[in-house]
Amino acid sequence: MTDVGVDRRKAARPFVRLLAINALGLYAMVMYGITYYAITTAAPRMAAEFGYPGSSIFAVLTVSLLMTAVLAQRLGRLTDRIGASNILLGGALLRCAMLAGMALAPEPLTFALALLLVQILGQATEYDATFAAAVELAGEKARSGMSQITLWGGLASTAFWPATAFLLERMTWRSMFLVYAAVLLVICVPIAAFIRAVSDHGRAAKLAPAVAARVDGSAAPSHEPQQSDLPPFWLLAAAFALGGVAYNLPSLMLPVLDGLGLGASAVVVGMIFGPAQTAGRFVDMIVGDRVRAISVAVVASAMVAVAFVVLLTGGVWAAIAFAVLFGAGAGVGYVVRGSVVLAFYGPQGYATWLGRLGTVRLVVTALSPLGLALILERLGAHAVIVVCGAAAVLSLTCFAALAAGKATRRT
Repeated sequence: MTDVGVDRRKAARPFVRLLAINALGLYAMVMYGITYYAITTAAPRMAAEFGYPGSSIFAVLTVSLLMTAVLAQRLGRLTDRIGASNILLGGALLRCAMLAGMALAPEPLTFALALLLVQILGQATEYDATFAAAVELAGEKARSGMSQITLWGGLASTAFWPATAFLLERMTWRSMFLVYAAVLLVICVPIAAFIRAVSDHGRAAKLAPAVAARVDGSAAPSHEPQQSDLPPFWLLAAAFALGGVAYNLPSLMLPVLDGLGLGASAVVVGMIFGPAQTAGRFVDMIVGDRVRAISVAVVASAMVAVAFVVLLTGGVWAAIAFAVLFGAGAGVGYVVRGSVVLAFYGPQGYATWLGRLGTVRLVVTALSPLGLALILERLGAHAVIVVCGAAAVLSLTCFAALAAGKATRRT
C-alpha cells in the first residue's frame, strides 16, 4: 500500500468511528423506543385483548429483568469472546422475530413467552451491548462515545411515544408491532452489520483467557493487573445498585409529585426532567475526557442526592430545582455505568465486567418500582422521597470511597 493510501486510511478512521458511534446511538434509540416505550404504551390494549389487567404486562417485564440478571454475566463473557458487534446483530434479528411472534401470538401463553424473550434480549441490544461495541471501536477512548450513545437513547421517548400513539389510532397493536419488527430489520440489523464490518474485536478475543483470570480472581499473567490491584467489586456493585433505586423514581414521578401537593405543577416538573437529562449527557460528552470518570460519578451522584433534599423543602420552585438536578445527575448516571467500568478495568474483558455488575443492577431495577409503589401506597410520597434520597446518599458514599482509592485510571 502506498504512503498516500495509508494517510487516507488514517484520515478516514476518525470519521468512520464517529459514524459508527452515532449509528450505535440510533440503534439504541430504536431498541429502547420499540421494546420499552411502545410496549408500555400499548400494554393496556394488549392485555385487554387477552382478558388480563394491564399490570400483567408489567409483571412479565419484571420477570424478564430478573431472568436477565441471571444471564447477564454469561452474556458478558460471550460478548468478549465473539465480539459485541456479533451480539448486536444476533440480538436485533432475534428481537425482530420475537416482536413478530408477539404480534402473531394466538393465545396468552405464546404472547407472554414472546414478550419475555423480547425483554431478555435487551441485555444484548441496549446500553451494555452498545457500550461494549464502542469500546471495541475506540478502546480506552470510548468514553465520549458512550455519552453520544446515551444522547441518542434519550430521544427514544420523544420519538416513540408520539409515534406509538399515532399508529395505535390507525391500526391494531398487532399490526403496529409487525411494523416495528420491520423497523428493526431495516434500521438495526444493517447498523449491527456495519459495526461488525468496522470494529476489531480480534485483539480482545485473543486476551480472553487473561480476562477470565482477572474476573474470576484466579492466577493472571504478569502483564495483567492482579485482582488485588482492582477496586473492590462489591463497592462498585453497591454504588450502581443503590443509585438504581433512586433512578427508578421516574416510574412514579407524577403520583409522587402529586402526593407532595404540587397538583397540576407536577406535569410541568415532569416535563423538565427529560431536557435536563439530555443536557447532563451533553455536558459530560463535552468535558468528560478532561475529568476522571469516577469524579464524574461522584458529581452526578451528589446532584441526585441534593435533588431529593431540595424536594423535601417543598414548593414548586424546589420541585423545579429537583427536576433539573435529578434529571442531569440521572442522565449522566447512565454514562457513568459504562465509563467507570472502563476506567477501572480497561477495554479487555469490558463486557464481562458489565455483565457481572448487571447481575446486581438488574435485580434492583426489577424490584425497585414495585417496592417504591408499595411505599407510596402505604406510607405516602414523602416516604418515597426519603428512601430514594437515602439510597442516593449511600451510592454517593460508595463512589466517593472508590474515588479516594488508588486503583482509578484516568480515562
